[in-house]
Amino acid sequence: MKTVKFNEEEMELLVALYEDELKEAGSYIDKLQQTLSKLKKQAESAKVEPTRTGKKRGRKPKNQPLEPKPANNGKKRGRKPKGQQAPKLELAGVEVKKVTKKKKVRKPKNQAVSKPKIQKLPKVEVPVAEEIKPL
Repeated sequence: MKTVKFNEEEMELLVALYEDELKEAGSYIDKLQQTLSKLKKQAESAKVEPTRTGKKRGRKPKNQPLEPKPANNGKKRGRKPKGQQAPKLELAGVEVKKVTKKKKVRKPKNQAVSKPKIQKLPKVEVPVAEEIKPL
């Protein structure tokens, strides 16, 4: 490692320079503390909550008594099970045909699209005109 050697005059200049920087930093910290104390005073005075007027928004609190829900009268929602479906109506003398659903044919998801093939043309030699000679 290289070392730097200073004579006494240079050392005194460096010490003076760093002491000046230390004083400036101290004054800057004092200014910051003053502004912080002013801001704290303003925040304490602004803590008073404004009074609210008008209709409240949002959910109702849970501590209110709940109203009883109306009864379903024994009716259930959704499809009935297969065994309990409603009876089918049959007409006298008319045959009922069963209709079957056709199955849908699914296309594969990742079907590769083939690109058209490019035909290569044979090379044709074109006769070159004779070069023009300079005069």
